[in-house]
Amino acid sequence: MKLSSKCRYGIRAVIEIARNYQQRPTKRKEIAASQNLDDSYLENILIDLKNKNIVGALRGAKGGFVLKRAPEDITLLNVIESLQGDLSPAECLSTPDVCDRVDNCVTRPVWQKMKNAQEDVLKNVTIKDLLEKETDGIPLSFDI
Repeated sequence: MKLSSKCRYGIRAVIEIARNYQQRPTKRKEIAASQNLDDSYLENILIDLKNKNIVGALRGAKGGFVLKRAPEDITLLNVIESLQGDLSPAECLSTPDVCDRVDNCVTRPVWQKMKNAQEDVLKNVTIKDLLEKETDGIPLSFDI
């Protein structure tokens, strides 16, 4: 799996918003400056995250972006799927009709195993985990 830049930047934006969880909304320009992201590109990412109920937007002078759920309830899988979609390494996993060999394919179980391993890692890492590791300065380790 290769994550798109949209996905990587989206994760950074969610982490930035999570830093202010239950304190105050985080302004888009603040996220862009802190994470060194293009403001207009970030705007599109935040719209997608809002449409997928990862973040909410508050209008007004004291407005900005907030998490729709607690950081411990948002996994990397949630964010990645909201920005990148299905993580299948082969199209036949999500759309079996595209291939006539689905029932007899020797590689399809390998692709399924890859997808399951990716999802297992990503669904077990929350935004809260990343925030805590960032403040601890301890790198995360994951076993597959």
